[in-house]
Amino acid sequence: MLRGLDEVDWDELFHAYGKAVDTANLLRQAASPDADTAQEAVSELHGSIFHQGTVYPATVAAVPFLAELATAAPHGRADLVWMLGMLADPHHAYGDEVLDVRAAVAAQLPVLQTLLADGDQNVREAAAYTAAQAGTDAESLRKRWRTETAEPVRASLALALGLIDPAATGPELTDLVLGAAPPVRVAAAVALLRAGLPWPDGAVTAVVAAIDDGAIVEYCWAHGGEWSAELVVATSAPVARELLDQLLKADKPKTRELGLYAASERCDVSRSAPPQLVPLVAAAVNDPDPDVRQGAVSALSRAGAAAGRYADLLAGLAAGFPDVAGARGFTSEYQAVNALARLGDPRWIDPVCAAAAAGHRTPWSVRGARLEPAVLAAVRQRLADEPARADVLAFVLGTWRAPEAVPELLAALPHEGPEAAGALLAIGHDDPAAVPHLRARVTRTGDPAAALAVRRITGDARPLLDLLDTVLSGKGELPRGPQTFVDGLGETLYPLLPAAREQLTGAAARTHPQREVQILAARIVAAVDGVPPVLATVRAVLAGGWGPAASTAAGLIADLAPDHRDTLAALEPLLRGRLGDRLSRVSAARALARLGVPVTELTEPLVHGVADHAGLATILELRAVETIPGLVELTARDSRIHLGGGDDAMWNDELLVERIHTTIAALRAG
Repeated sequence: MLRGLDEVDWDELFHAYGKAVDTANLLRQAASPDADTAQEAVSELHGSIFHQGTVYPATVAAVPFLAELATAAPHGRADLVWMLGMLADPHHAYGDEVLDVRAAVAAQLPVLQTLLADGDQNVREAAAYTAAQAGTDAESLRKRWRTETAEPVRASLALALGLIDPAATGPELTDLVLGAAPPVRVAAAVALLRAGLPWPDGAVTAVVAAIDDGAIVEYCWAHGGEWSAELVVATSAPVARELLDQLLKADKPKTRELGLYAASERCDVSRSAPPQLVPLVAAAVNDPDPDVRQGAVSALSRAGAAAGRYADLLAGLAAGFPDVAGARGFTSEYQAVNALARLGDPRWIDPVCAAAAAGHRTPWSVRGARLEPAVLAAVRQRLADEPARADVLAFVLGTWRAPEAVPELLAALPHEGPEAAGALLAIGHDDPAAVPHLRARVTRTGDPAAALAVRRITGDARPLLDLLDTVLSGKGELPRGPQTFVDGLGETLYPLLPAAREQLTGAAARTHPQREVQILAARIVAAVDGVPPVLATVRAVLAGGWGPAASTAAGLIADLAPDHRDTLAALEPLLRGRLGDRLSRVSAARALARLGVPVTELTEPLVHGVADHAGLATILELRAVETIPGLVELTARDSRIHLGGGDDAMWNDELLVERIHTTIAALRAG
C-alpha cells in the first residue's frame, strides 16, 4: 500500500503549516491497524492539507494516496471518501490549487465508482457524494440506485443524481418527495431545489414530517451552513412562508428551532423577507419549550427594523437583564437589550445601567446602538444624574461621536476616567483633565489617536514617537486603522527617519503586517524627504499580491497624488490591476482619480466597493455623481449587501442602505 509515497518531494510542497514534511508519515499512519492512530492521522491531514477548506500544493499530491486508503485502509474509509469529495466540491474547497485538486480527484473516478458497491454502507453513502463531485456518469449512479436498500445511501444517491442529471431524474425526485422514506424524501426535496425544479403539491407537509422524524442531509452535501436553511432560502417566498409556518408548528422542539434558524437565514439574504416571516418568529417567543423561546428571541433580535413592531415584547424581556447580566452566553434578556439599542428605543438604558450598578459592565450589549434624539437626551440625563454610569454609557456616546454630551463626559472624568476620556477622544474634544487617562491609553492599547491628543493638548510628542518607534523597530504591533495620523507632523517625525528608512528596501516584506509597516515608514519618509526615496518600496507592496497592504499602499499614493502626480503616474497600471481586488479596489480607484483618471472609468469598482467600509466616503470625496445609478440599484434590489455576516447582517444592511440614500442626496445636492 502507498507505493510511490517516498518518491514525492514532500519537503518541496506546502500545506497550511509550511513545508509538507509530515504528510507522508500521516498518510502511513492513516493506514494503521490501530483505529485511534488512524483516526488521529486523518484528522491531522484534514487540518494541514485541507485547513478550514483551503487546499495547497501538498493536497494535490496527497489525493491519489487518499483514494488508495479509501479502498484498503483498515479504518476510517468512509471519512476518507467524504474528504475526497469535499476536496472536489466548490462549496467546501478554496485556494489557488483548487482546480488542480479537483482534477486530481476526478482522476480517481474509476476507484470511486467501485466504492459505490462497497460492502460498507457508510462508504457507499460517501462514494455517491464523491463520485458526483468527481463528475461520474449518471448510469453508474442509477445502477447502484436500482439495487440499493439502505436509506442513507439512497438519500446520497438521490442528491447525486439530481446534481449529475437533473432533467432525467426530476420526475423520480418529485415522486420521492411525497412518498419515500424520510431521509430520501428530504434529499429529494433539496435535489429539486438545486436543480431549479418546483416542489409538487403536498411537498411542504411531507418534508416537514420527514424533518420531524429526524431526517437530515449529510454535512458534506450541504452548501455551507445548515442544510435546512437552504430549504427556506432557495424556495419561493410563498413556499418559504408555508414551510416556516409548518416547521414552527411541528411536534418536535428541535424542528421548531430549525425553523427559527432557517427564518433568520432567509431574512439575512432577502430584504423583503422580514415583514412576512418575523410575525411567525415573534409568535414562537411564547413556545412551551425554553430552547425554542430563546431561539425565537435570538431570531427576533437579528431581524432589523422589522423587530420594531415587537419593541414592547423586547422591552419586557430586557427589563430582566440586570438579573442575568452575569450569566455566560447570550441570554434572551441580553439579546432583547441589544435589539432595543439597535432600534433606537431608549428602554435599553435602565436595564444596562442597573446591571452596571450591580457590577456587571456590559457595554458590548449595546453595540450598534442607534442614535436618536430621544435616546441621546435620555443617555445624557442618566449620565448627569449618575456620572459613574460612564462605565457603560461613555462607550455609546463615543460611538455616536455626540459633541452634545461633552459636558456630561467632563463631569464623569473623576468617576470613570478611562471610559469618559475615551469617549471625549472619539468625539474630538481635547481637555487637559483627560491627559493622564490618554497617556495610560497609549501605554495600554497603543492608540495613536490618544498619543496625538496628548501632543495637541500638552505639546509632548514623546508618546507618539515612542509608539511609532516600537512599530518601526518591530517591537510593537501596528495600530489599526488609517495611517494618516502621521500626516502634518512635519519636523516632529525627524527622530523616526533612521528607523523608517531601514524599512524602505525596495522589495515587499514577507508578511502583510510587515508590508503595512513599510507603507507607514514610506509615509513618514515622504513627509520629510519627498516621494522619490519611497517609490520603489511602495511599488513593490502595491504589486505584492493579494492582501490588505496593497490597499494601504494605494491609500498613500492617493494622499500624495495631488502634489506629486507626475512622479506617481508610472504606478497607474498597477493601480488599475487592483480594481478587481475586493481588499484594495476602493483605495486604488481613489488613487487613480487623484492621479487624473476620469471617474467615469472608475464607476464600477466604486459601486462594487460600497460593501467595503470606505466605499461611500470615497464616492463622496470624489463627488462621483456617475455612481448614482449603481447606488440606486443597490438600494432597490432584494438581496442584501453583506459586510461580514454574523448576527448583524440585517442591521448592517439596513444601515448601509440609509447611508447610501444619504450619499445619493449629497451627490445630487452638489
